[in-house]
Parts: sequence; C-alpha cells; structure tokens
Amino acid sequence: MREEPSIRIKEWGGLSLPGGAGRAPIMMGIAGRSAPDIMESWFHIINNDINQSFLYPLNEWIGEDRNGNGQIDDDEAIWDRWKDVPLQWRRVATRNGKVYGIPQPFTYNMGVIYRTDLVRAAGLDPLSPPQTWDELIYWCQKLTDPNKDIPGSVIKSGQRGIVLMPHGFFWLPWMQSAGGDPITQVRISPKTGIEHIFPMEAVAFITPEGEDLSNVDPVWRANFASPQGIEAMGFFHRLRWMKWLIDPQTKDPVNLTAEDVINGTVKVGNREIAFTPEEVITGVARGDTGQRGTGSGELFVRGEVAMMPALVQDLASAGGSIGLNPELLSWFPFPAGPGPKGQRVVQIQRHFAVMTEGVSRRPKAERDKIWKALTSITEDAVRDNGVRKQVLSGMANFANPNDLKRLGLDDYLRDVPMDVRRNYQQIDEGAIRTFTEPFMGFWVTMDMALKTHCISLVIAETGEHFDYATALKKIETQANSGLMFGRTEKELAQYRPWALAIFSGMAFVLVVFAALIIRSFLKTGNKQSSATAVGYSIAPWLMIGPALILIGLWSYYPLSRGIIMAFQDYKIVGDSKFVGLDNFIGMALDQSFWVSMLRTLQFVVLNVALAFCTPIVLALLLSEVPRGKVLYRTLFFLPQVTSGLVITLIWKLLYDPTPQGLLNQMIKLLSWLPLIHIGPQTWLQDPRLAMLCCIIPTVWASMGASSLIYLAALKGVPEESYEAVEVDGGGMRTKLTAITLPTLMPLIIINFVGVFIATFQNMGNIFLLTFGGPGDATNVIALKIWVEAYNNLRFGMATTMAWVLGSTLIGFTYLQVRMLRRVEFRKANWD
Repeated sequence: MREEPSIRIKEWGGLSLPGGAGRAPIMMGIAGRSAPDIMESWFHIINNDINQSFLYPLNEWIGEDRNGNGQIDDDEAIWDRWKDVPLQWRRVATRNGKVYGIPQPFTYNMGVIYRTDLVRAAGLDPLSPPQTWDELIYWCQKLTDPNKDIPGSVIKSGQRGIVLMPHGFFWLPWMQSAGGDPITQVRISPKTGIEHIFPMEAVAFITPEGEDLSNVDPVWRANFASPQGIEAMGFFHRLRWMKWLIDPQTKDPVNLTAEDVINGTVKVGNREIAFTPEEVITGVARGDTGQRGTGSGELFVRGEVAMMPALVQDLASAGGSIGLNPELLSWFPFPAGPGPKGQRVVQIQRHFAVMTEGVSRRPKAERDKIWKALTSITEDAVRDNGVRKQVLSGMANFANPNDLKRLGLDDYLRDVPMDVRRNYQQIDEGAIRTFTEPFMGFWVTMDMALKTHCISLVIAETGEHFDYATALKKIETQANSGLMFGRTEKELAQYRPWALAIFSGMAFVLVVFAALIIRSFLKTGNKQSSATAVGYSIAPWLMIGPALILIGLWSYYPLSRGIIMAFQDYKIVGDSKFVGLDNFIGMALDQSFWVSMLRTLQFVVLNVALAFCTPIVLALLLSEVPRGKVLYRTLFFLPQVTSGLVITLIWKLLYDPTPQGLLNQMIKLLSWLPLIHIGPQTWLQDPRLAMLCCIIPTVWASMGASSLIYLAALKGVPEESYEAVEVDGGGMRTKLTAITLPTLMPLIIINFVGVFIATFQNMGNIFLLTFGGPGDATNVIALKIWVEAYNNLRFGMATTMAWVLGSTLIGFTYLQVRMLRRVEFRKANWD
C-alpha cells in the first residue's frame, strides 16, 4: 500500500455461523459479488471450491499446461516459485491444467500435546512418550485420579489422562495410525478389468503387473467403516468407557472385563483381588462436550486432563496467552495402532491462498496487483518472520529445529527438548508418517457427520453402549451416496424409470390439490359476502397492488426458481446444468432424508401436544381466575415480547449438563423428597431428551400470547348458555364438553392446521440448541434442507427436499382454506 497509493487492502467481514456452515457467509458473498479478492481455501476444501466455480485460475501468472497432462510441470512454469511447491500440493490445487491456489508458507503439525509437570507427578518419564496405543492407555491410567480436587473444575470428576474432541479431523489420525486409509481411489485396468485400490495421497499408480494407470480416471470412495476405522472408533470408546481399578498392593492399573465387574473379583498373576463397585474406575478420558467450562483447552489448562490432540503450533499460544509455563509443555506423534499396519502418525495442515471468481471482472492491471498481494502473503519470508517472532517471545522450544538451523538461530536449539527434536528428525526420515485431511470430495460435510452421528455419541455421558460400528457404516454409505462422492451414472440409470413414474403421480396429485384450492376461491368470490361489499372499481386493486407485488417478489418468484433448481445441479456461480430427476433419486436413496422426515413427525407430534394444547388449558384457567386477571395475563404474555434468540440461549444455559447446571440443581433439591431418585441429566446431549428440550422453550414463551386468542373466543360464549346448564343440573365437565369446546372448535381446528404446517417448517430452536444432534435425534427436515443448501452447498438437493415437503403440505393448506369458509367471527365483550 505504501508502494502503490492506488491499492487499498482491507479485511473482509461477514456473519459467523455455527458448525460446518462457518464458510457459508463468504460463499454467499461470492454469489452476491461482495466477496474479497483474496481468501483462504482450506487444503481439504479447495476441491469443492473449484467444483463450485468459486475461484479464479492463476495460470496467467504461473504458466499453461502445454503438454496436456493436466498439471503445470517445471518446464511449463513461468513463475519460479511454482517449482518449489511439493507435488502433492500442486495436484490438490490443479484441475484440468488450471491452478487455483498457492500453498501458504506455514505448515502445521497435529500431534498429542501434554503437560510434563503432570506426567512427572504420575511417575512417568516425559522424554519417553507412548509409542503404541497400549502404552498410551497405560499413561492415561497413571494420569487418571478421579478423586483429585482441581480448582475451577466444573464437573468435579478429578483428573483424566486425555481429552477426546468430537471433530472428525481429530479422529482421522487415529484411523491412519491403525494403518487405515479414510479415502481411497479405485482405478480399473483397461487391459484386465481388475479394480486396483490406491490411497488418496498416491501419486504413482503402478499395478503389481507393472501397468501404469495414471491416465485412468479414478472412482473415489470413503472408507471410514474399514476394519481400521472401526478399530480407531473402538479405541475412542475404550478410552472413554473402559473399566479398571488400581491394584491396592502394587498401585498399578488393572484392566477389568465385563465378567470381572459382575463377579467383583479379578485375578492378577497368582493373586485374586476383590473390589467393590465404588473402586471401579470408568474410562481414562474426558469428552469435550462443547458446554461451558468443558472445552478441551480449559480442561488442559486447569489440569483436568494431561494430554490433548492439537496443532503443535498451538503450544506457543498455550504457553504465552493463557499462562502455562512453556517448559511444562511438549508433544508426541499419534502412537501406532495394533497389528502390522500400525504406525506413528502426524497430521499436517497447509492451506491455500486463492483468488475468488470476482477477480475475473477486474482489468488486467488490477489483477496483477492482486497477484502481487497474493504472492506477498505466501512468501517464505512470512514464515521466517513468524519463526523469529516466536523465538524472540521465548517460545523457541516449540520451533522446528530445521527452521532454527536454516535461519542461523543455532543458539536456540538447546531450548528445544530432546524428544521434540527426535520427532522432527523421524518425520524427515519417514519413521513417523505424515498425512493430510481428505482433499477429494466434500470432507467438511463428512467431518460434521462423523462428529454428530458417531464421535459425539461415543464420548457423551450416554455413550457407553452406543453401536459405533453401525453408525460408521451408515456414515460411509451416505458419503458414497452423494454426500461426499456422488452416485455413478450406472447407478442413477437403473432408477430413472421408477423416478419418472413416481414423479408423474406426485405431480398429478399436486395439480389436483392446486385446482381444488383455486376452485374454492372462485366459489367464494362468486358469492355476495355482505350488503356493504365493495363495488367493482380500480381503487381496491391500487390498495392491494403493493402487497401483491411484494408477495410475488419474495414468495412466488423464489418458489418458481426453487422448482427449477430441483432439476439442476445448481451452482452459486457458473453454469447449472439440468440433471432431470437425479436429485429426486438421490433424495429417495438417502437414508438420512427419511430419518429426518421421521424426526420431523416426532417433532410435530410433541409440539402439537405441548405448544398447541397448553394455551387452550391456560385460557380455560385464566377465564376462571376470580381476581387479578390482567396481572396473570400480563405475566404469561411477557415472554412473547422477548427475543426468541435470547430465550433460546437462556434455556441453553439452563440445560447445562454438569451438576452445577440450574435444572440439575433443581433436580438435586427434589431428590430430598421421598420416592424421587433422579440423577443429573445431560439434557441436550441425551438422544431421549433432546427433542423435548428443544420444544419446551417455545411452549414457555408462546403459550401466553396464544392463550389470549382462545380467551377472546371464550368471551363470545353467552353467559345464558352456562346458566342453562346449571339449571339442568350440569357441572363443570358438562359446560366444558357441551359448550366451551364446541365453541372453540373452529378456532382450534384452524390453529391446529396452521401450527401443524408451521412446525414442519420450523427449526430455530434446534438450530441454536443442538444443530440436529445428538446423532440425528433432532435433525428435522427443515434443518436438513438448510444444511444441504448452506453447509453442503447442494442447492439442487435442498430445493428438491423443499419441493417434496411443500407438496406434502399442500393438502393441509387446502383443508385450512375449506375450514376458513365455514368460520364466523363475532365481536366479543372484554373485561
């Protein structure tokens, strides 16, 4: 900016959304042509950014693919730095000879960081960290003390060995350390027809017969439910739920089988140890539930856990910003899993700096300036300055020794612990394998699926008996059925005739219902509604004209566009090709769609039973209050004037699953009463309670306003009717069934239809409280449509689901229209 005053560089700002939808704002910025010129595209998502046409190719500065091999080779590059980019990073950022990103200068390593002070206190050697899963289990057992009092602890469960995070990218290294490949590519030999499976990161494709399959298009497949994947998830379950105790004689940990726990005895060598249920320790790990005070970083700093998987570079921030002495921190690779394929693993992350597609509309002179800025932020000097800053701030012990040597900072090598220097040396030698997150397919979606539908349920308080193997198989099936990798043309072709027949039938039913609705309006319009009806003139049309225009613009135009999008592979930018009924086929074969429909029906039934019925009961009670009617009505109405967002977030605090949560504190008080023995609940983390917990805030906030509507209707009932019942000897029950409910019935039916339809489309509380979890316990169809559109960026699939949902609800709209014709409204007296 100093060199060229015409350049103004500023940071782009946008909304912040939860979960995997965090990138949705910048994607919408690209669609609305308000996105930044330069942004970061994660290593594992640049493939999707390219598919969505979000990025501008950089070939005009890097070079062209002249030999047609789909890559920019060294002799084709006109930008010298391209030759220094590792081959794997080149392949990830290149599509059909077009380069879309430059690797950023920083490479991040993910391993297991640990507190050396806690390790020493447990009698372990911090310079000899675990090499295998079994050794890690032993470390965790020695570092676990359920009775330890830790200041600031929320759950008061003492100290545990390690914290488990629910994100899929934290689970991947464990699968890779067991020798598994999360993503594989299948290449079929054109000579023999045999399928050959290669790892995702493979760059050479030579078969055992010596055939080169480099020019064969691969078929990508998710492999999460492989034996190694199930083994890795089982290791998570073991860390969280294993049963063990401390040998009273040797003080060593003793693992228990289910039979040992039942019998109350365990054999150790020639000795038999008897124990009580209170002496049994469950698990050696704590779960990062995301609730207040239970985040992995907080647990680590307070000393409630001694180890946690994290980026090694985070050690610097852990030591500098939150007060931990840097000398008390170190790290080691993910230990090797069991079996011959077990290997120590470090996950590496290095993301790309890219130009967004809007750069294509800039003049060449401006594009060159953007290129200058892009290359400036990706220079090695940026990384080197970061290393120098780290050394000057006293964090040299976390630096890569190779960087210190290269920058002439050899005097600081002595600050790097011996075990850390050994880690970097073994990474260079290949003794420690390095892997990346998946870069083919839409990994962000699967990361969320693994978190929501499997890992979070394993580490939750209710996860001891969770069937993680079945869950992984379902996730893998979804990944290979369109969620991560699309179905093949052969698979789609066999379903298309059936799809056409079903779609034709649904379209016919839809047209019939639409015709009935139009016919109802025409019949009503032909009748003289009152003696004071407005005559035919232009005035009424002028008055309702603006409303009709706005409704058409904001309702019917998006509806018509959505109908078209349902038949497209819709892209926010770029061409959206028509795919016929393929979206409908994918939706019908997607098990999660039908699960979401079932969850929606459950949501509707519970919501109608509570949010719909409660206001009726409240109205009846308020109508019988002898004194203070205005006060009570005001008190029940007040929550309605409070922001729904605020109410939901308040209830989220009330649902704190720890014993210190307000609702759990209330349960604790009730436990003093006889015959009431209820322990603390996990609320939103419990699949059995989560749906009900999402509905209760709406019931509490809305029942007051809804009850006033019924209360007004009750004022239309003549007092003489009640007096006649009393004369005939009837009581309260007769008044209710013979007069009150029949009077309210038209209003009840109308509200029922409206609430039924609105509940199908509602997801606000679920979005804020659970985001569809735990598992799929609250994943209603409205939320799934939102996730498909703004998280998965599959707008064609999202509009297809919305199209089917809307078609289903048209019948209820027709029912509502017919009922409105028979309803008579009167003025009621108010007191």
